[in-house]
Amino acid sequence: MKKQLLPAVIALAVTSPVTFAEESIEARVERLEAKNAELEAAVKRQEATISEQKAMMEGAPKRLKRLGEAISESGMRSVISGLIEVEAGYHSPYEGDSESDIILATFELGIASQINNWVEVAAALLYEEDETDLEVDVAFITIANPEVSPVFLTAGQIYVPFGAYETNLVSDPLTLEIGETRESTLQLGFVAGDFLGSAYIFNGDNKIKGENKLGSWGANLGYAFEDEDRAWALGVGYISDLGDSDTLQEATNENRVAVLDEAIEEGIDTTGFSVDPTERIGGWTVNAAATFGAFNIIGEYLSATDDFDPVSLSFKDSGAKPAAWNIEAGFTFPVMGRESVAAVAYQGTRESLALELPKDRWMVGWSIEIFDHTSLSFEWAHDKDYSESDGGTGKSADTVTAQLAVEF
Repeated sequence: MKKQLLPAVIALAVTSPVTFAEESIEARVERLEAKNAELEAAVKRQEATISEQKAMMEGAPKRLKRLGEAISESGMRSVISGLIEVEAGYHSPYEGDSESDIILATFELGIASQINNWVEVAAALLYEEDETDLEVDVAFITIANPEVSPVFLTAGQIYVPFGAYETNLVSDPLTLEIGETRESTLQLGFVAGDFLGSAYIFNGDNKIKGENKLGSWGANLGYAFEDEDRAWALGVGYISDLGDSDTLQEATNENRVAVLDEAIEEGIDTTGFSVDPTERIGGWTVNAAATFGAFNIIGEYLSATDDFDPVSLSFKDSGAKPAAWNIEAGFTFPVMGRESVAAVAYQGTRESLALELPKDRWMVGWSIEIFDHTSLSFEWAHDKDYSESDGGTGKSADTVTAQLAVEF
């Protein structure tokens, strides 16, 4: 820290309007020490702010984490940042003809502003071709002042801090496909040294037995340590209603509506049947990551705490208890003076056939920064479907993806 502050101290001494004759040595030393303290405090404030941003980004997809990092590390009071990802892909499915396409995979535009020492606001717009129309992805208010308290409060539409979903690859991990949950939430958290955590409440899209009130909650706790050439992080999380995740909420609603429509067509009495779920099924997750020099390792496991009812989500004629995991290793190395990352991952799911997820997935990828803030990535994914006895095809599928991404 002293070496970093030395140029600033010299500059202050040179540009000071007080002459050598007018100021004693003791006074100059005291003034420079005071300036040192101010600069160190500013650095600590920025580091604490970045830690809070990382804490609030827990549970968010990779694209939003990259956007959040660009905003928080800018050091500016107000900043606009964006991300564009264009992908070319070839897909050979379990059955049927192969497909290929070029799409605008992601357009995300974010803005953040530090209103005063306590209040920050941030929002982001998102568009994904064939997936998401232009919409407000996140928009929230954060009340925090790390100089006064380690506690922060966030209110607004966010991805709740359930799961880490870290990856070096183009595609999101299968853990995100099950656990990602975006809700309008009230979150109370803390960042104290290497520890962080939070608790949150929300009224989810699932209306249990038709109830429309705050009834879902969650909590997470993590530890993160970073040194010059090594870092590691551990995290655990719980959510009271995994069925409120973006994927599960859509799937369970479609399943219950389909059952209702089929019963009506067959003339069955549907009195008392509701398209709303009848109970909340919780979820838990544990994740870990470590970096040693050029190597990094990522591990994550996510699961429901109990079986869903068969009408909402089934597996082999019984209620499903979906789970997913990701194990990944990466290696960073220079190519023609530019940073590049190679990674390999093994992912899988359990009792997630109804979510159209593979039973096993192997992935290999490589990305390189071809220009400042511009990366080119390649990825191959090999999927294995559930067996015929489980209701799947038992066959394999392959996907090859090339991505050009620019952060601005």
